[in-house]
Amino acid sequence: MDFAFILLGLSIMWLFMFKVEWLCDNGISFWVILIYCMLLFSLSIFLLDGEYANPKMVKALKMPLISFVVFRCLFFVFRKKNNRNPENTFWVFSRKPIQDIVFTILFWFLGVGFPFFIV
Repeated sequence: MDFAFILLGLSIMWLFMFKVEWLCDNGISFWVILIYCMLLFSLSIFLLDGEYANPKMVKALKMPLISFVVFRCLFFVFRKKNNRNPENTFWVFSRKPIQDIVFTILFWFLGVGFPFFIV
């Protein structure tokens, strides 16, 4: 069960790697992802209060909300500066603009690494 908490905690990272357009969308997928992150956050609080699972692993359920907030902040700045959506450079081996590479690196450090230190 602890492994499942870690996989769910990294769900925004999985979306960033494979479906970054879902994270960039301001329509229905934004609200679905936000509600999903808030439900996981609430579930982690419930499981920690009731001591139903390993407290160290349940804390990983708080990570998607933090990662999503970091992504949206980075996305807002990127969109204002470049007037376009960022492209994922993780799986692509073609040349991409340096702004997309910097965005990807910043998300990996701030959106994936930062929640590990906070949680």
